[in-house]
Amino acid sequence: MSNSMDWVSEREEKIKEEGSKEYFKIVEGENKIQLLSHCAPQPLKWSGTKYEPAEEGDQNISIKGVCWVLQDGTIKLAQLPYTVVKAIKALMEDPDYAFDEFPMPRLIKINAKGAGTKEVEYSVIPSPKEIAVSKDVLDELAKKPSPEEMVDRMKGKVSQAKKDTPEYPEADPIDSPF
Repeated sequence: MSNSMDWVSEREEKIKEEGSKEYFKIVEGENKIQLLSHCAPQPLKWSGTKYEPAEEGDQNISIKGVCWVLQDGTIKLAQLPYTVVKAIKALMEDPDYAFDEFPMPRLIKINAKGAGTKEVEYSVIPSPKEIAVSKDVLDELAKKPSPEEMVDRMKGKVSQAKKDTPEYPEADPIDSPF
């Protein structure tokens, strides 16, 4: 029996599918990526229900690293947790895995235990073999905004949404699908 509200579930599934094409999200277990760009810092604050860009003077700031990654042959925008960014920085300085230019010359596995919770634990394991990034991927990456430009866009989107929203406490411009 078909429900006249089935379209809601179908729409949610489509949004989830489309979002996963453009954005890298760490899921429970193993997540394989190749870092294509450096990470730009993005200060975020916890609003009680989600993270949003922090503004000067905010307390309890969390830093994410905004960057471009390659996952399953697709370039995706990533907001990596600070602990993952620190682990990548350590790899850059490790004599066995050292690199100083991007793209990173090898895949990394980000293992997540408790993904989606505040208690999540991450481990970052580099692939022992180097992998070159194809010219097609590098050409596509060259057309993308820098990580700093993406951080500015994210800040601007939130600032504009807040500015354009009337003073209705129940209205949240960030969660609006349109």
